[in-house]
Amino acid sequence: MVVTVEPKKQAVAKAQAELAEANEKKRVVDELVAKLNADLQVLLDTYNAAMKEKNDAIAEQERCNRKLDLAQRLVGALGSEQERWSQSIVDIGDLIQVIIGDVLLASAFVSYVGPFNKIFRD
Repeated sequence: MVVTVEPKKQAVAKAQAELAEANEKKRVVDELVAKLNADLQVLLDTYNAAMKEKNDAIAEQERCNRKLDLAQRLVGALGSEQERWSQSIVDIGDLIQVIIGDVLLASAFVSYVGPFNKIFRD
């Protein structure tokens, strides 16, 4: 019986030693995988932050392009008003010269009409 049991015990001990060695290798590989996963997560976070910054920059560019387009359209639309505004400036310059006389005439009329009724004015 010792002849049949002893080789089996040796085989079990050998298998247990191989199992312990395999478990140690697995533990080392698991630690390496955990470290690599942590490094990967750091890289993914950095990538996601860079992509968010890129997308924000693209959105800002599109917003600025829309504003620029609207501004150009507004300037184009107001360009036709330049002639009218130029004429208005000339007209206002002419009116400024006679404003003193107009104010004097208006104040004289108001002072004449204001405090006196029709009977007193007649």
